[in-house]
Amino acid sequence: MERKVITSHIFPPIPVRCFDWCAWFDDLGADCSPYGYGRTEEEAIEDLLENFGDED
Repeated sequence: MERKVITSHIFPPIPVRCFDWCAWFDDLGADCSPYGYGRTEEEAIEDLLENFGDED
């Protein structure tokens, strides 16, 4: 079963655009899940899955 990933366009007020999108695992919730960040929604999901995708 594949985990559901939630994303949010946070667009922080900083000049660096590498953190515009945030992704986390829905089953863990936003408060407990690790996060992935990226310039785009796809980059944030990729970052999350590359770094934390195999953890249960």
